[in-house]
Amino acid sequence: MAVLGRVVCPHCGKLTIKGKYCMNCGKELEAPPAQTTPVTQQVVQPEPVIATAASGQTTPIGPSEQRSQAAETVQTGEQTKEATGEDIAEERRVVEQLSKLYNWQIKLINLFLEGESTPEIFMEIYSDYESRIKALNEKRLEMIARYESRMKELTQRLETLKLRHEVSEISQREYIRQKIEIDNELGKLKPKLAVLQNPIEIKIGDIPKFREDVLKLIDDVKAKGPQLKLPQDFVERVVGNLNALLDAMQDLVKQYERIRTEILKLEVRYKVGELAHEEYLTQKRRLERQLELTF
Repeated sequence: MAVLGRVVCPHCGKLTIKGKYCMNCGKELEAPPAQTTPVTQQVVQPEPVIATAASGQTTPIGPSEQRSQAAETVQTGEQTKEATGEDIAEERRVVEQLSKLYNWQIKLINLFLEGESTPEIFMEIYSDYESRIKALNEKRLEMIARYESRMKELTQRLETLKLRHEVSEISQREYIRQKIEIDNELGKLKPKLAVLQNPIEIKIGDIPKFREDVLKLIDDVKAKGPQLKLPQDFVERVVGNLNALLDAMQDLVKQYERIRTEILKLEVRYKVGELAHEEYLTQKRRLERQLELTF
């Protein structure tokens, strides 16, 4: 502390004239100013990911590369969510044509059972619809088999890729790159398959009523067909085609039952107090929206 040109010696503790040396003990008063190191905020860098190359050498992946990988992952998620109309255009065309033919065929059967067509005219038009349905249905089933086979192949590739990454055969970057490619393709195949599995383009929630109507139609054809002079072999042919339609709906029936079961479970959880009212309504609306979809 300076007092009238004097300072306290840091060595002897006595007042002395301000200068270079203490007048009492002779020691230096002003030591060279210590160098100050500016304190900077430490930036914690993410720990580099160690990639193992085929040669066995490890190569660190820097933060910039990790950010690049993260960006790629986000971009992939967005692309997978987008099932554009172009992606499923061919599948929709097949199903739309098939759905129209099924509807015309069912209307034709009802018209005949109501006595508005002769057996000859009915059989001619029915046979036309039948052959067109058969051709489109064969194409639909071929596409389903192809997509299911490809999805199975991709799923196996994904499992293999995961194992190769876990044993460090391939790098983190290469794993992410290949996984993105596989996920993208799977994301495009799933909506295609879903469209093809609904050949009548009916809402999931309408499945029980439609199935009930077809079962009733089968009974009516069996009972009224012979009375309206329809040959027995043709009666069996119509019944067989209607049963085949019911078989084609099995995946949709299972989907409907799964959603209904989830709704019932949700209601029980709400009644016992596990779910709040708002959460219950939100989840229920989400499930009910699925019943309004055709795939």
